[in-house]
Amino acid sequence: MTRLAVALLAAALATSPASAQAPQPFADAAARPANADEQRVWDMGDEFDAMLRKSGRLLDDERVQAYVQEVSDRLFPEFKGRLRVRVVRSPQLNAFALPNGSLYINEGLLARFENEGQLATVLAHEGAHFTHRHSFQQQQSVRSAAAAGTFLAILGIPVLSPLAQVLALSSVFGFSRELEAEADRVGFERLVAAGYDPRDGPRVFDHLAKETKAAEIQEPWFFSTHPKLQERFDSFTRLAATVPPPATTPQDAYQERIGQLRVRNLENELSAGRFRQLIVVLTDPEQLRLYPPFAPYYLGEAYRMRSDKGDAELAERAWREALAAAPGFAPTYRALGMHYLKQEDYAQAADFLERFLALAKSPAERAYAESYLQAARDKVQR
Repeated sequence: MTRLAVALLAAALATSPASAQAPQPFADAAARPANADEQRVWDMGDEFDAMLRKSGRLLDDERVQAYVQEVSDRLFPEFKGRLRVRVVRSPQLNAFALPNGSLYINEGLLARFENEGQLATVLAHEGAHFTHRHSFQQQQSVRSAAAAGTFLAILGIPVLSPLAQVLALSSVFGFSRELEAEADRVGFERLVAAGYDPRDGPRVFDHLAKETKAAEIQEPWFFSTHPKLQERFDSFTRLAATVPPPATTPQDAYQERIGQLRVRNLENELSAGRFRQLIVVLTDPEQLRLYPPFAPYYLGEAYRMRSDKGDAELAERAWREALAAAPGFAPTYRALGMHYLKQEDYAQAADFLERFLALAKSPAERAYAESYLQAARDKVQR
C-alpha cells in the first residue's frame, strides 16, 4: 500500500466524527443511527456484510451459527435481532464488531476456546463495542488505515473502497485504551448477568497471548496482538476478583457443538501453512485433550512442514502416537508410508501405504498412494 493511499484513506477516515461527549449507549434492538454521519458508517457495515456473504467466506454450518447466536442472545437479550453473529472460515485468531451490530468471529478463534464461557467472554466484549457506539467515537490513525489495507488485500477489496473505512471504524484492530476498557467492563457485567463465570475471561486471553508469543504470530489482527491481549487479561483478572463465582452456570454445550469445527480448523491451519501455531496448540496438554485421539497426526504434519533439524523424528513420533490412539484413521498410514519412503525404508513404506489403501475411500487419494506404493515395491524387489 503506497503512502499516498494511506494518506487518502486516513483523510477519508478523519471525516468520521468523534464527539467530545460520548453518545448515549443504545437501549435495545430498536437502535438506530442518530444522524447522517452515523448512518453512513452503518451503511458501510451493511455493504461489508453483503460482500462477505457473496465471498463464500462465511461458515456453512447452521448448527454452529445458531449456537454462537444463542450465546450472544443470552448475553444481550434486549438486542436480539440487532446483534447478529457470523462465523468466518479463517484459521486466524480474530473477532470484531461492525458499527451496524454485526459481530464476526473466526473459525480459528472458536477452535481455541475450551468452553462456552470463553466464547461468551469474547462475544460480550465485542457486543459492548456496538451497544456503546464505539465506532462512532473512534478516530482512526494512519497506522489503522494501513492495517485496514492489509486486511482488505487478503479479501481482494480495493484499499480505497468504502469497505476500508468501515473496517478501520470497526473493532478489528482494536479501539482506544479507554474504549477497550469500557468494553471490558460492560462485557464483564453482561457475563455476570447471564450467569457465566467471569473467571473464564482471563483464561481465554492468557491462552491466546501465550500462543501468539510462542508461535511468533505477526498478523495485524486484534487477537494476534500480544500487548492488547495482555491488557484484556489484566482487566478481566481485576474485574473477576470483585465478584464470587456463580452458584450455577448455564449448561456447557461447547464441546458437543464445536467439536467437528476443531478438526476442520486443523485442516485449515495446515492449508494456510500455519504449522507453528499447530505445534504450539497440539503440544499443550490442555489444548490437546479437546481434540479427537487422532489429533497427533496433525502435529506430525506440522513438524513435517516446519522441517527443522530433528523434525522428521518428532513427526514420526507424533504419527506413531496417532496410530496407537486411533488405528482406524487412514491419513496416519499414508503419512508414515511417505515418511519411510523418504527415508528409503521401502519395506516399511510399502507396508504403511498398503494399510492406508485398505482404509482409504477417496479415488484421488487412492490413486496418489498407489503410485507411491508401486515405487516402494519396485525398490523392495531390486
